Amino acid sequence: MKGSKLAKKAAGQGDTIWLDGARSLVLGKLIKSGGAGSVYLLPGSPAQVAKLYHPHLDSNTSRRKIDAMLALTPDLPDRLENGRRYVQIAWPQASVHDKQGGFLGFVMPLLDMAHTAELEEVLLERQARAAGLPVGLGPKVTLAANLAGVLAALHQQRHYVVDLKPVNLRFYRDTLTIAMLDCDGFSIQGQGERYRAEQFTADYLAPEFQHKGMRAGAEPAQDRFALAVVIFQLLNFGIHPYSGQPAGRQVPTDIPARIRDGYYAYGVQRHKAIAPNVTSGHALMPAELRAFFDRAFTSNNPDRPSASDWAELLRALALRGGAPGASRIVVCKRNAEHQHFAGFGCAACAREQAIAAAATAAQKAQKQLQAQAPRAQAARRTAVAQAQGAPGALGLSKNSWAVIMTLLFFFLIGMVLYVAEPTPRASMTTGPAQSNNKAARDVLEWRDRGKTVTLPSDARASLRALDRAVAEQRGADMQQGLQLLHGTQQENGRSDPSLARLRRTMMEMSVWAPAMKKGEADKFRDQLIAQPRDFMVASALGRMHLSAGEPLAAAQYFEQAIWAQPTDGVAYLGLAATAMRGNDSEQAARLAALGLLTAQRYPDTNEPDDGAKRIERAVMMLAMSMPPQARKDWQAVMGNARALAQRLASLPPLADRPASVAPDSLRAIAHNDSGAVQPASETRLTIVFNPAGVPQHISSSPAAPTQLNQAWLEQAKKWRYVPSISNGRLQPSSVEVLARYRDGNSSFSVVPAPVPAAASAP
Repeated sequence: MKGSKLAKKAAGQGDTIWLDGARSLVLGKLIKSGGAGSVYLLPGSPAQVAKLYHPHLDSNTSRRKIDAMLALTPDLPDRLENGRRYVQIAWPQASVHDKQGGFLGFVMPLLDMAHTAELEEVLLERQARAAGLPVGLGPKVTLAANLAGVLAALHQQRHYVVDLKPVNLRFYRDTLTIAMLDCDGFSIQGQGERYRAEQFTADYLAPEFQHKGMRAGAEPAQDRFALAVVIFQLLNFGIHPYSGQPAGRQVPTDIPARIRDGYYAYGVQRHKAIAPNVTSGHALMPAELRAFFDRAFTSNNPDRPSASDWAELLRALALRGGAPGASRIVVCKRNAEHQHFAGFGCAACAREQAIAAAATAAQKAQKQLQAQAPRAQAARRTAVAQAQGAPGALGLSKNSWAVIMTLLFFFLIGMVLYVAEPTPRASMTTGPAQSNNKAARDVLEWRDRGKTVTLPSDARASLRALDRAVAEQRGADMQQGLQLLHGTQQENGRSDPSLARLRRTMMEMSVWAPAMKKGEADKFRDQLIAQPRDFMVASALGRMHLSAGEPLAAAQYFEQAIWAQPTDGVAYLGLAATAMRGNDSEQAARLAALGLLTAQRYPDTNEPDDGAKRIERAVMMLAMSMPPQARKDWQAVMGNARALAQRLASLPPLADRPASVAPDSLRAIAHNDSGAVQPASETRLTIVFNPAGVPQHISSSPAAPTQLNQAWLEQAKKWRYVPSISNGRLQPSSVEVLARYRDGNSSFSVVPAPVPAAASAP
């Protein structure tokens, strides 16, 4: 089939594209162009960007690969914290076509690059400090755990990164959440077809592939090896596990050759031919962590730890607080900036001591050199004079030779230190343009132009926050969470109530067989693709996967059902059953209680004349999908859930309160005026936000310099807003904040809401 006119030429800003043949968008500004394609902003969908492949590439293969990615999306939802969205993975969300249906590329979430950093930047302390990034052991263990968790979710769908290395990974500075980019370059599993990754980096390539390259089907082993290398570097001051001091000439000098030949210097059993780097902290790591590294770096070891293995271990090591003695990472007693594993010495202190010892040795060598310099200089002058037939021909005095030798020595020492720890790279982003004394003044007027559209990931994040609130007995947070979740209820189309009830009953009664029927499952999946908000079909697929022993897939479909119809109580019970499969009966009881409470609060959604029977029928059907030995446990869980639902239903309503801003988020900021002195300014900012605390409109009065407006707007988007509550319900709200600029600094304070005047006496 011939490509369309737009597909034959490179699309550009202003061209129209179509998502799945239904929705049109206009391409905005080009923000990146690479070997495979170009990435454009989408003014009509500001939370997304479009990646369009270059016209000369094989569009048929690219289309099939994107279709495979859309069919097997990893469980890595966007995270919502304090009204801000954190994209964990820039995975395709829809394919992009031209008007004639020619394939162009795909749309994916827009990653907030300004608030992320490359993982490579935290490997070296000097580089991390220069970039304002964390340098302690605790944050690095958390980063490693988060990375392993992302890889585990990716591997669950049989997708693999292959070219896994720190420079290809990013993380959010404030939450340490990993952000994955360039996912269409991964090794992707399709329907009976694998789309292989084209790139790899030799320093992170497993030893069995260093000879002849990677073979088909070897991607899992490669990702396991590369992940272990990255984690080792994160937890050991950026040191590569195959670096070290060779004991003989037989040890290769380059890292890939050392990987190939198994020169791993940091094992529990010391390698005879290569010694560890003197600044390494591997000897001060827990035994289970060292055992994982040994498993990973034993040549051709088929038992390398998986990403989920690493995630489990590292999350346990990252544990802080709780019962006395429970913390696995503690603050160093000698240096409060250092952290170390509990029960071990401080590796950061040991590293500083090793560096200091090296500096002392260098100073001693320099003094010895200075002491020997006069004799060496005299011998050199004599040799030169004899060669030229004239004494002192070079014209250099004794002191001059000493100066030259000293400068040469320090030059060599400086070069060694420079190579040992490279200087930080320049930032890829620049700050706002600086203004002068006559900077333009304007009135700030910002509106969120994006449509308020909830995603399945929003429901997933809300559910997890709700579960934590119930577990921690935070009744007010639970009430607020339920209001926000239930407030996203979607209109799924009106139909005859009797027919809808009959369809629902038939679907809930039929899908409980212990084995999934592929034809029936495919039919339901096709229907859900056509109608993503069909919550009955989503729940049916969840029960299918649960009966087939696939709780992760089941949870995804139950969460989609809640996203589509958050006031339907049955899907919550499905999530409770998946939690039981994970041996978490307490979470199962909490989720089931939320389902019972939802059904009680929204009887219209749950059949007013038969709602209780429907819930009990769902409980019975879910029990039938479980192994016989688990059914008694399920009965006990439901007993606890009913008691918990009664307690939650009896909680008092939310107390009325005015809107406000969390005080700890109103932090003062400093400005870099590049020598230009701004006049003192004082401006009132008005922020309008929705019941979830997300800003919708920000304005200012009076006018202020443009540079200050930009800085204040960015801060206002970061503040945590507390919506007002009236009659027990969260309300759209507004607050006023006074922004003051003095001497290069801005401070902020909430303007108290006016108190209504008291009625005058008659």
